[in-house]
Amino acid sequence: MWSDKETSEDLLGYTVHANLLKKVVTNKKNLPITVGLYGDWGSGKSSILKILEEDLKKDKDAVVIYFDGWAFEDFDDAKMALIQGIIDALEEDKTFASKVNDGGRALKEAFSKLRKSINWMRVLKMSVKTIVPIATAAMTGGTSLIIPALLSAFNENKDKIGDILSGDGAEQFLKDALNVSQEEKKYEAVREFRKDFEELIKQSKHEKIVVLIDDLDRCLPRHIIDNLEAIKLFLNVPGTAFVIAADRFIVSSAIESEYKELIQASSGIRENLGESYMEKFIQLPYKIPVLSPREVETYVTLLFCQSVLDEERFKKVRADFTKFCSDNKFEKYGWENITAVLKADDTPEQLGETIGFVSHFSRIIGNSLRWNPRLIKRFLNAYEIRTDLLLQSGITDAKSRFALLKLMLIEQKYMDQFKQLNNWVMSTHDVPEELTYLEDFADGKSTDISKHKEWDLDDLLKILAAEPKFSSVDMRELFWVSRDNIVDEMSGMSMIPSRIKTIFNQAYNASSDPIRKRICESEIAKLPSQDIEDIYELLDSKILVTPEDKAPYIIYYHCIMKQIPQSYNRLIKILSRITVEKISFSLANKFKEIMDLYNGDTRLKDILSKNPKLMKAIEEK
Repeated sequence: MWSDKETSEDLLGYTVHANLLKKVVTNKKNLPITVGLYGDWGSGKSSILKILEEDLKKDKDAVVIYFDGWAFEDFDDAKMALIQGIIDALEEDKTFASKVNDGGRALKEAFSKLRKSINWMRVLKMSVKTIVPIATAAMTGGTSLIIPALLSAFNENKDKIGDILSGDGAEQFLKDALNVSQEEKKYEAVREFRKDFEELIKQSKHEKIVVLIDDLDRCLPRHIIDNLEAIKLFLNVPGTAFVIAADRFIVSSAIESEYKELIQASSGIRENLGESYMEKFIQLPYKIPVLSPREVETYVTLLFCQSVLDEERFKKVRADFTKFCSDNKFEKYGWENITAVLKADDTPEQLGETIGFVSHFSRIIGNSLRWNPRLIKRFLNAYEIRTDLLLQSGITDAKSRFALLKLMLIEQKYMDQFKQLNNWVMSTHDVPEELTYLEDFADGKSTDISKHKEWDLDDLLKILAAEPKFSSVDMRELFWVSRDNIVDEMSGMSMIPSRIKTIFNQAYNASSDPIRKRICESEIAKLPSQDIEDIYELLDSKILVTPEDKAPYIIYYHCIMKQIPQSYNRLIKILSRITVEKISFSLANKFKEIMDLYNGDTRLKDILSKNPKLMKAIEEK
């Protein structure tokens, strides 16, 4: 089993990305700078940050701070949590005061000023809602009555607020709260904080302060904005660098979500406000490249080595892989490399068999799992668990283990065929004739696949053709261990990235047809082909469950009229799987336009003819 937790142990060759980022953030000519490390969920952003953090700690002229935004998701005030976290980390860093020759007095004074500014910002945030009314009501009762009321109102921050609002400080605060505008007070507090922070960095005499912000995209939209606003307080301070790891689309969508009313109210504001905001905020965007098939094969190989080999032997393999990466960026690191670095008696035969077989399907694994390291790891975890279930059932042969992997690959991407195969297997005690028919075609023994055209897909045929054949093992056992829900969360719709789901939901839940049209033309049409396929998968899932729902058909219509690749064929395919009588006749006009566009293709008309009411409405148009 392999952990999902980020690690500085590099099995993906990601050190090259960390090295590049280090070069950027440690070059004094580049500072101050804000870097956006972009990638999908599970793409390895956190691991790159961990590798970068470990490397930066070796630089005596640099101070590195790691902040996990998601860890503070439960805090009501995410902004202040980040600000406080950075200051606490600097104060706790033993190297930070190492270059100060006055016993740290200057730093202590600078930290004291910063904490005072932080406390003031916390108090001011709530002063309008709470403090001012309390102060006004208690003005005649004197400070002795005001302070308890204030402390009660800010129960969570009693100690810190009590430090500020004591004695003369309370009286002065009340005057400010009642007589000075909130914007003035906030501006002054922020100005003082920035000034004091610059002084702190100057006193430390460190040339580079690098702050690594992780898991920003896991936070709620409001907290994403809060964290970005907090980071703004530190920006442009000499000697500082921020590296923010996030899914760019999620952050951009969060910004637009938070300011949607402003966008709607002003025609002068661009609809891609989120992207514009990010462009101004991030000086250097850096996107993690998608894994290649060779990289997936290498990754899978190393994962199995990590699982089987003891720590000492795997340490040798990992060191050899690191050296290999520096000299062979475009080559895979495979079993032959492992046997070369280890003695023959130190390389378990079963490990070699497993790596050899799994590697054969590395491209299919990568493609099915969107070339995503975390999803690949989870898939292999599920495979390990199901293999253990086979062993518990007394099935110990390699043929069954490898056939199980083949079956899981079908389950992962081709759920309809997986269910179909299950029905065939469970309906007989012998090898299903349908399976024999398909394997003969995959092996080239037959040229006829007319009975099951849905299986005529390159990856499916490659799986069927690979040894061991499904027909050579007891498939009932394999389906028995596949009854569990181990990978259900990864199958089907849950595999689709959140950014694609967001675009789909925007189109699906749109309040008007023009909005749907705009989303299809300006967003869906610009997506890469794999992402468009995911949109189709989401549309199909809606149609299968509720064929009477009009929205999915309308989205398909706009995609077809925009001539987005495969949209027409996908619509035909899904219509052939449902009860078309349930389609609303109010969609007649849109289906008519599609028929006119493809006037030489009768497939759509043939399918819709099963709905006489709809066809009559179409013919009347």
